[in-house]
Amino acid sequence: MSSTSLWPSFGAIQTIITPKMILKEQAVFLEKLTSGYINTEIQTAAHPTLLNKVSHTLKITAPVVENYSTAIVQVDHDMIKLYPLTVTSRIKAMPVAYTAADQDEYLALLKRVFEEKETLETIQSLLAQSRSNEKG
Repeated sequence: MSSTSLWPSFGAIQTIITPKMILKEQAVFLEKLTSGYINTEIQTAAHPTLLNKVSHTLKITAPVVENYSTAIVQVDHDMIKLYPLTVTSRIKAMPVAYTAADQDEYLALLKRVFEEKETLETIQSLLAQSRSNEKG
């Protein structure tokens, strides 16, 4: 039996910021911007219909508004290759999907979804109701 590694040297491993890490960071920003009235959760699972794909869904919850919860955005990518990926706005009545070829496009698409009328209206309404419910 050989006691010598047959693996090549991988050198310094490049730090990669994954789509999920970016989504988590944005979730933390939203919680801070809403003073904790809106809680966030990232749900990760194998894609329900596409083989070797993973889905990350950003959900928001308003604990003092009957624990109301809704999905804002879903990000789907290959298990190994992170880009291209698909960003789906789940806040709309009919979900809309966009494709990002790289991290810059991904960030731009997230910003687009976060600035959508439906996203803003949902968060503003949940904030108003949260503040109202807390006061009395």
